[in-house]
Amino acid sequence: MQKKYVYILVFVALVAGAIAAVKPVLNANTPAEKSQLIDNELVADQDSTLTPFKWYTVNEALTLQAQTGKKMFIDVYTTWCGPCKMLDANTFSNTEIKKLLSEYYIPTKFNAESGDTIIFKGQTFINKNYTTVPRKSTHDFAIYIASTQQGLGYPTMVFLDEQQNLIQPISGYLVPERLEPILAYFGSNAYKDTDCDTYYKNFKSNISQ
Repeated sequence: MQKKYVYILVFVALVAGAIAAVKPVLNANTPAEKSQLIDNELVADQDSTLTPFKWYTVNEALTLQAQTGKKMFIDVYTTWCGPCKMLDANTFSNTEIKKLLSEYYIPTKFNAESGDTIIFKGQTFINKNYTTVPRKSTHDFAIYIASTQQGLGYPTMVFLDEQQNLIQPISGYLVPERLEPILAYFGSNAYKDTDCDTYYKNFKSNISQ
């Protein structure tokens, strides 16, 4: 009889553990939230030493960079930009992309139409014509950090080295397979002694096809 009770207790414990594991997913409000929760669990299972992925504001990232000495990756976006939303949904949600961003960079987001005050390398940047109406004003910091020869477009991904020097801004939507080698190229410092074409040609992707 005692053995029977022991078996029952073990079974109840296993069932309770399984319910606890799936409860966050069941409580998620949308498919995207469910997917994000599952993705986070997969990352944790693959490597328990990984720091949970987090996006930082520019001011948070600048403070953190002084402490860690890591590069900065800045996603310059707007709330109305369709390709910006695609980056979030399809690319930044990828496990390997999040792993590379966490390993090499301080992942940072910056709304190019925000009213934040940014102090960067001794200069103060503001949005002089700030308004809550979309497409009406552009932050000086976005113009300073994300402009390319083609002008300022969204999204633009900005790479800064450990001393906050600009490595390169890259505009446009990129799928995970396109962004992965770029993150590795700049993050590993291969860009300092290897041309990009050679690096990309020999790059081995960790993203499942």
